[in-house]
Amino acid sequence: MADITEIKHRIKSIQDTHQITKAMELISVAKMRKAIQKQSFSSAYFDSVRYTLKDIMRHSTDIRHPYIDRRPDNRTAYIVVAGDKGLAGAFNNNVLNLAWEHMQQRPVHYIVTIGQMARAYFESRKQQVDLEFTHAVASPTLHDARGVTRDILDLYDRNLMDEVYVVFTRMYSTSVHEPVMVKLLPIAEEDIEADLNTDYSGQIDYDPSPNEVLNVLVPQYLIGMIYSALIHSAASEHAARMLAMSSANKNAEKMLDALNLEYNRLRQSAITTELLDLSSGRFFSDNNLHQKVRHKNGKSR
Repeated sequence: MADITEIKHRIKSIQDTHQITKAMELISVAKMRKAIQKQSFSSAYFDSVRYTLKDIMRHSTDIRHPYIDRRPDNRTAYIVVAGDKGLAGAFNNNVLNLAWEHMQQRPVHYIVTIGQMARAYFESRKQQVDLEFTHAVASPTLHDARGVTRDILDLYDRNLMDEVYVVFTRMYSTSVHEPVMVKLLPIAEEDIEADLNTDYSGQIDYDPSPNEVLNVLVPQYLIGMIYSALIHSAASEHAARMLAMSSANKNAEKMLDALNLEYNRLRQSAITTELLDLSSGRFFSDNNLHQKVRHKNGKSR
């Protein structure tokens, strides 16, 4: 059985850890809200880009564009978005395992990682990381999304890959976030998340031509998709860490309650034992004094 000193040390240690996890929970809440706010600021523009792009592909005829035409080979590139650190439950493992399972179906694939956990995951499996982006998941910006898009389009234009997927964690709510895989290139109408007016069946004239409009829209579409993936991943990571720290806080409080109860029980037992010792000592002292008085009275007689 642990003594009082050991229990006091355990209580102090758990209290210190509890303060850290509580602070991490509050920080994660603030960062999650900031990421969601950044997404809302840019969603109107990128939603209009997706809508226009899907409208062109549905209602325009004879479209020929290098980012839409399918290629015969099957060289796949994966942009895998994970976190820079752990302590977020199964957040990193879920998205990385999804990417890894899909890679097993592609004999030739390229790996583009965003986040240190993604790079470490594939290196531990002896997989070469072809392109790595760091410091783009903690606080994603449009500048980060443009950099990723620029490099991916450069490799695609040089015919080094035939299709591109982005693997990230999509946030549906504070408690619901799931890993998903979205195809970026070549662009297909069914892959564009936009709801068109299905009652309209006419043809829209784009000036100077649909292909010229696509030259402008496609890079913006890809920037928006990658930026959205980065924001969703960041918000999901903070939400997962918030839930993990909240669970840790509840467990710490339960442990503190149990330890405080045990500490008080042992302390009460020690006080009781000390009182009994004091009482026993006074009894023997009084008894010895009484015997001495009787002995002295006997002699005086």
